[in-house]
Amino acid sequence: MTTYDRMSTLFWIVVAVAICIESIRLGLGSFSNPGPGLVPFGSGMILGTLGLIVLGFTFKSDQQEKVILWDPGTQWGKMISVLLSLIAYGFLLELMGFLLITFLWMVFMCRGIGKIGGKTTVLIAVITTSSCYLLFEYYLGIRFPRGFWRP
Repeated sequence: MTTYDRMSTLFWIVVAVAICIESIRLGLGSFSNPGPGLVPFGSGMILGTLGLIVLGFTFKSDQQEKVILWDPGTQWGKMISVLLSLIAYGFLLELMGFLLITFLWMVFMCRGIGKIGGKTTVLIAVITTSSCYLLFEYYLGIRFPRGFWRP
């Protein structure tokens, strides 16, 4: 198992190096005037750093462990529900608007998936939706879809 971990980790380190090289070729720019390669370069650096950390762990523990890919207790229904809800969120965002669909999605995640109580669910949904709205729409000036209920 350790051999496979090392091989896959080395693969991702090579991918990270390739991303960094191509990002430099595109031009990094600066933080005040970023070039098209700055974000991919940062992503490649993070990927490479994590790969090196994982590679180090493969040398640290040489003992063979039995790893189960899928635990028998995996809750497939919840996993599929979350995936389908994210797909529905993407499709309904334009129609229903950011505020309404985000609130409803948070209610679904807290109540349906997390089994959190009603008052706490509404509180979390309101705080999350309003925080995202304030951060992106108000402070950063990113406009979200308004949906059918707002002009």
